[in-house]
Amino acid sequence: MNKVDNVRYANGSAQSQLGLSLVELIIALALSTTLILGIFTVYMDSSQTSRLATSLARIQESGRISTDIMARDLRMVGFQGCADPDDVTLNVIAKNPPTSDFFSSTLRGWEVDDATWANGTEFDNTTIESGAVIGSDVLAVQRGESVEVELTGNMTADNANIQVTGSDVGLFSQNDIVMISDCEAADLFRISSTATSGTWAHAKGVNTDNRLSQAYTDSARIMRFSATVYFVADTGRDDAQGNDIRALYRGTNNLLNSATPSFQVDEIVEGVESMQVEYGELLATGNIRYATADTVGNMTNVVAIRMGLLISDADGARNSVDAASYDLPGETIVRTTGAGANAVTHPEDARLRRAFTSTIMLRNRD
Repeated sequence: MNKVDNVRYANGSAQSQLGLSLVELIIALALSTTLILGIFTVYMDSSQTSRLATSLARIQESGRISTDIMARDLRMVGFQGCADPDDVTLNVIAKNPPTSDFFSSTLRGWEVDDATWANGTEFDNTTIESGAVIGSDVLAVQRGESVEVELTGNMTADNANIQVTGSDVGLFSQNDIVMISDCEAADLFRISSTATSGTWAHAKGVNTDNRLSQAYTDSARIMRFSATVYFVADTGRDDAQGNDIRALYRGTNNLLNSATPSFQVDEIVEGVESMQVEYGELLATGNIRYATADTVGNMTNVVAIRMGLLISDADGARNSVDAASYDLPGETIVRTTGAGANAVTHPEDARLRRAFTSTIMLRNRD
């Protein structure tokens, strides 16, 4: 027996194999490949699930913020302290006021059917008119806004100024518009003096009259006048796939003493693609009829707002294009392909979308 035989048969047993055959190698490679593909598939599915969850969370947050911001404004439509807008007419002496009929202008809405939707309004020839997305809606609100200012002097006679104090006095400037009211009267005037002095004159230079409708007592409420408008517009930005990104915007009237209105326009929430609104009009029967802005019989009878928002996330988290339709108040938003001439559409892209609808009761309407 040679040395090889001695090694191979030492102790009467075969020595362990020193390598793999070709068949075994192929089987091992096949098993490894299957295992790697499985791990990769699990990773991709997990990554896609994570992207969808992240997009959905962003959309949910955008929907909540948009609704909360607008609801705070809408609930206070027509607010002028304890003075009921139905019974107390706001006496407007301010020059170049945001309204000459507060009762009628506290809530207004428009269907944006073309680029001239704002003709005859303060939004005509502004970036609000040109920027509002055709097919979406525009909603304007006017109201008094509470401030920490109290009346302290000239309360027993009809005087050309009032004496005030409070932590928010410094927030006002000369020519600012102020609303003052009690349960029996309400006035809107411009401050003609230096506001921080604590003496707020309402002289004829910036007002049509230097007298308020009555002498107010310390029970009167002093408010800042607020006039805002909400609309959807293109941000000018694109997502990674080159699609336009839209957003909800708020325009705030600067209330300047000028015949030409001026607005501060701010982007509020990114991803809002469309806003659709129905107005709950209180009928003589006591029932509420919801209608779009162009079919409401009398906007002063609106006691509730049904608001819908279509919101997307710029991160294209879908595996396929969005071909769904979305029902919003008064409008169904459909895919672009096959849509009719007057249809409101959304892009067929990979963005995730959700529709949000909420009903808001107007506290200062019967």
